[in-house]
Amino acid sequence: MITENLATAPAVFHHLQTALADPNTTFEDYAEIIQADTSLAARLLKIANSPFFGFESKVQSITHAMSVIGLEQIIDLALASLVMDKFQGIPKELVLVDAFWRHSIATGICARLIARHLEKHNAELAYLMGLLHDLGSLILYRQIPVQSRLIISEAEADGRHLFDLEREILGFNHSEMGALLLMEWGLPPVFYETIAHIHQPSRAGENREIATIIHLADCAAYFMGLGTSGEPGQPEVEPGSLNAIGLSNEDFAGIQDKTLGQYSYTVEMYLI
Repeated sequence: MITENLATAPAVFHHLQTALADPNTTFEDYAEIIQADTSLAARLLKIANSPFFGFESKVQSITHAMSVIGLEQIIDLALASLVMDKFQGIPKELVLVDAFWRHSIATGICARLIARHLEKHNAELAYLMGLLHDLGSLILYRQIPVQSRLIISEAEADGRHLFDLEREILGFNHSEMGALLLMEWGLPPVFYETIAHIHQPSRAGENREIATIIHLADCAAYFMGLGTSGEPGQPEVEPGSLNAIGLSNEDFAGIQDKTLGQYSYTVEMYLI
């Protein structure tokens, strides 16, 4: 089901993922990685020179773009662009691709904010996990659209969640498919072991805490109405999730407020 085209992640994606995991990565290192992909660099420069920012002088280099837009925002846009380009031809009747990526970006932003609040995990890798968490759904939508439509229809009729119905009907669910893709991409085990359990993070073993972060971020994105991955109903927070990572209801609400502000800014840039 994972085609040859999907089975290989863009080289620059791997370089960025490795850089994010290294606290010693410099501003110049990121610029060098992005400049190696000419189409990505051109897209980011187009954004930097758009009326959205309204700079009087032309932004001509990635280093300049990073300094005026912000390193974090540039990396967010770069990662989203690289992953989105891998998934084309998704049937509109299953999910609008724009809405899917809005949800993915929102989940990533919220996951980063939770990780920063807890001060226990690499916040940028939490963002990346949030961005990638539902890629398995896109694989199913593209490769088995008829079955996917039937599963979505049954979920709508019965008020059940897609990951439960997928397992019953297909023998696996979209989270497990996404985990398999990330394994094919050669990402570290924590990525695919986390993604496989984000709907039931208590089953993630030693990765329970980071899986819970992504789970809560995914739920929060739905609560705030920020895009959709095709799930007809509202996801439910697994009982005990907030306590499991030491996050209060008040802190979770505050993080959602911060997510809204950062999300609007990032998505506006991406849609340029």
